Amino acid sequence: MTSCSVAGPDPEAPGPGAETAQLRLLESDGVAEPIRLALATFGRRPVSWSVVQVHHRPGAGATGIYQVQVDAENGDQSTEFLCISTVNLPESTPATVQRRSADGTILTVWQHPNDPLLPGLPWACDAFQVGQALFTDSQRADPADNAAPVLATVSYRPLRRAVITADFRGERRYLKVLRGGQGAHLAERHRLLTDAGIPAPVLIDVPAQDVLAMHPAAGTPLAEQLMRDGAQALDPRTLVDLLQRLPAESMLLPEHQAWAVRVWDYAKGAAAALPEEKQRISALAEKVYRVVSSVDAGPRVPSHGDFYEANLLVAGDQVSGLLDVDALGPGHLVDDLACFIGHLAVLPALDSRYVHVPAALHRFLSVFDHQVHPAALRGRAAGVALTLVAGAKHRATAEDRTSWRSDALQRLAIAENLVEEAEALDS
Repeated sequence: MTSCSVAGPDPEAPGPGAETAQLRLLESDGVAEPIRLALATFGRRPVSWSVVQVHHRPGAGATGIYQVQVDAENGDQSTEFLCISTVNLPESTPATVQRRSADGTILTVWQHPNDPLLPGLPWACDAFQVGQALFTDSQRADPADNAAPVLATVSYRPLRRAVITADFRGERRYLKVLRGGQGAHLAERHRLLTDAGIPAPVLIDVPAQDVLAMHPAAGTPLAEQLMRDGAQALDPRTLVDLLQRLPAESMLLPEHQAWAVRVWDYAKGAAAALPEEKQRISALAEKVYRVVSSVDAGPRVPSHGDFYEANLLVAGDQVSGLLDVDALGPGHLVDDLACFIGHLAVLPALDSRYVHVPAALHRFLSVFDHQVHPAALRGRAAGVALTLVAGAKHRATAEDRTSWRSDALQRLAIAENLVEEAEALDS
């Protein structure tokens, strides 16, 4: 029996007020001058610009992605993407320039895909090189044909990672671009899983630094089944069995903190996105903190670390693909199950078509409650739901930058309901 410790709020960390100011800066006209000055170092001039997305890591800064119409010195005009970050990076960081905003904030600027911490991203964004590496001789076109795969960015978290798809002649490959030095560690996790018979994607060797390429896993996303009928064909015990089959060797890997254990960090992120709800968020974080600190987490076991519907593919009544295995290592079964429950609970806030989710949530909880402490499950799921509050803002489009707030508030209310259930079960 063990109770996983959780750190309290860090008084030395930047507060939500400072992070809110950073987010507002990156979403405002205050970046216009840093954009102009940065482009001037490349011999270019901005004609117009717009915010694509702002990524925020609680306690670690924020980065904005901007689409910029650019005039070159020779008169040519092009569309470029710039990233501007408040993350503390050395001034000597390659492929970047540093500028100060009007309020004195030091901003680091780079031109995509030259992310200073993702050395393989330029290669992964080169369609010809990707095509030569990822597709067999029978699939590749002769270079003289000028044919190459179509690349699409699935996700890009500046300074952290990127996922890119490559489609060519009816075939698809996935590329995961990682920070320098992380590629070998993730490849080891894939090998551990596939050797144990766990359906992780099969890797493809590529001549690029810290880029993992892989074949698609079989099956359809679990999210699709949840939307269609609440994933009636999937027995919740199948997920428990999958987690219990994770290889014992993964206990030798570094341990990643569970989402709910970092509740105060994510509370800061939520408060930065919804500053008017700061007191409400703080009260929620305090409740999650108490549950996580006091209710038994169960034994340490092999853990996936990010176990939810987006990382699960299904075929019939079986899991056919387990994705995003970066956090594989020692952990607690309750945290993997809570990750699943926390994400499942917020799906209706993301899309009104998830009408079957409430019934599915009850069905999964009724099984998971027999595997772990019910109060720990709900309290930690509440912590997971809280981590998703700030993420609602990332879904905002250039055309609609306001409706995300309703989504975020729904996620917050869902987290509150979960922790209240946990408190009732623990009383």
